[in-house]
Amino acid sequence: MSTQPDLRLLSLAGVAQRCAQETDLFFRRQANDPRFCFELFRRAIQDPNQRAWDLVHRQYQLLVTGWVQRHPGYPTCGEEVQYLVNRAFEKMWAALAPERFGRLPDLKSALRYLQMCAHSAVVDQARLWGGEPADLPPEESAAMAAQAAPPVDEQALDRAGRRQFWDAISRRLLNDQERQVTIGSFVLALKPSEIVAEYPGSFGSVDEVYRVKANLLERLRRDPELKQLLGFDA
Repeated sequence: MSTQPDLRLLSLAGVAQRCAQETDLFFRRQANDPRFCFELFRRAIQDPNQRAWDLVHRQYQLLVTGWVQRHPGYPTCGEEVQYLVNRAFEKMWAALAPERFGRLPDLKSALRYLQMCAHSAVVDQARLWGGEPADLPPEESAAMAAQAAPPVDEQALDRAGRRQFWDAISRRLLNDQERQVTIGSFVLALKPSEIVAEYPGSFGSVDEVYRVKANLLERLRRDPELKQLLGFDA
């Protein structure tokens, strides 16, 4: 008979406190239980609970700060580290709808997702300043410039409200391929070859990723409800 506590019965404050304690044990290379921190993520995203999300942000802010500062693209971003840290958390919050959280099996996968969002935040900002990530081949950069531009700009996102915007996009995705391309391209800033690797079995080739992305963007650009949501003329 299991003696492990039912984490869902613990108070939010209790879960957050144990998460902090277990994280401290982890960094001291001592035995630790990652379930409490994963439960904090679960309550933040799957319930969803704004207070839990605030606690996730507080718990992992320093970790994300380190990821951002060590990123090779950070010196060319032209933004302060705190802005990029906040963008990383925003990206994770926007991309992981409650029903999708179940795809993350454990704390390690949740933190890996958050790390990819930090990478995406740095890459996005570097591109705004006219640069390209160091690991992006010139030929792929040209292809992405032609096909992968997001359908709206940051000001439009702010006007519409990020969660409302991503909810609207999510309702218009027809299948898993479109969902994977959307998250991979616009949230995690993955290259098409990385999307193929990230979702094994979903795409036969990089060309298929380009095709799915191009068709999706064309359909979204023509959507009259999206235009109205973003304040564009239909």
